[in-house]
Amino acid sequence: MEDAATYKVKKEKSLFKMNTDWIYSDPIDLEHKQYVLMDFLKYCDKKIDKFEIYPVYTELSIHLANLQSISGEFKTLYFEKKLQNVDDEILLSDLKFKPVPITDEKEYDEFSEIVKFAGQKVLDYFNIVKAVWTIVYDSISLKVIKNEKNYNEFQGYFYYDKGGKRMVWKYQIENRGRLTIDSKMNIILVKTIEIGDDNIIEYFDFQKRLPIFEVTTTMDYPMQTSLIPAFKRKILNYTIQRNTILNLKRNGIK
Repeated sequence: MEDAATYKVKKEKSLFKMNTDWIYSDPIDLEHKQYVLMDFLKYCDKKIDKFEIYPVYTELSIHLANLQSISGEFKTLYFEKKLQNVDDEILLSDLKFKPVPITDEKEYDEFSEIVKFAGQKVLDYFNIVKAVWTIVYDSISLKVIKNEKNYNEFQGYFYYDKGGKRMVWKYQIENRGRLTIDSKMNIILVKTIEIGDDNIIEYFDFQKRLPIFEVTTTMDYPMQTSLIPAFKRKILNYTIQRNTILNLKRNGIK
């Protein structure tokens, strides 16, 4: 079943608006680069105004890391990982580095000014998007409806009510042997029903063991680019915390 809420990236369309090589591509001209960057930041403004956090948050993170790498080691970063979902994370292990292809001394001074200008602008926007993400994340409440004792499971269900409809997803966390905040969670929308169906919990509790979460929000933010990514991280953080407590108890630490 296709899950529209995972917001799959079309194969023919890039997830990001601007590649990391924009900073050193011809021409090496401060005025031109200011124009290119401001065009990108206007795009970010539109997304921020709509509370559409992803993939802008990820893209700004990559551009900020690239500018910091150039400033510190004069190396630019890139990645070859294929992004499938709008909120896919790019980990440090996914990044590759290569020397910045600027060898002309005449261009070097101009390039340094470009990096200085871009670095501050991108940092400012990164902090703005981070703050918006915090607002969305903090607006979400999580409640275990059933099978709370099985919180150490790496799969389960969660549901969210909107517009008289109840949407139910099944989730599964990858990297079971190494559960971290960077672990990937895959979800699939398994059913959408009218609110009021009292059998919905029993219907999806096939094995009588998987945890079932209810997620609620104080505001109606964009589903695909904000709420779904936040739902996933909320459940992941909950699972990490509960497993940490469980491991401490197993080791005799209370």
